[in-house]
Amino acid sequence: MHCPNCHASIPDDSKSCPNCGQPVIHVRDIVDAELVDHPHGEEPRGGFHQRVVFMQSNGSQLLPSCQMGIITLALAFAMGLKFGLLACIGFLVFSGIARVITFAVNIQLAMMGRTINPLVLQIFSWFCCWSLVAWLAS
Repeated sequence: MHCPNCHASIPDDSKSCPNCGQPVIHVRDIVDAELVDHPHGEEPRGGFHQRVVFMQSNGSQLLPSCQMGIITLALAFAMGLKFGLLACIGFLVFSGIARVITFAVNIQLAMMGRTINPLVLQIFSWFCCWSLVAWLAS
């Protein structure tokens, strides 16, 4: 096996390169990707460049996106039971718009090097959608 940083030959089971000290992440451990700038502000010869570093997840995600979708549908169903079919459709429309906005906010924050828990944005968008539709329906 070769070090991805200095290309020195290293043992297959090493956690870091003995030559340069760079952590070595094996293919079976790759879970999430993260964009990282070059160390010390160095730019490669081709101009601006970012490399993708793969991080190992600890499996502590609160709500995967499929569960967030199920909760959104459950809230839309509850909205429909409380205010009617039009309110249910309105909740789904506003929820879709909020999903696009939260995606754009996550991308913008990621480009600035900051992150926010997606669950916080999702709960805020559910609250805003519910409040807006309840206000419109009453």
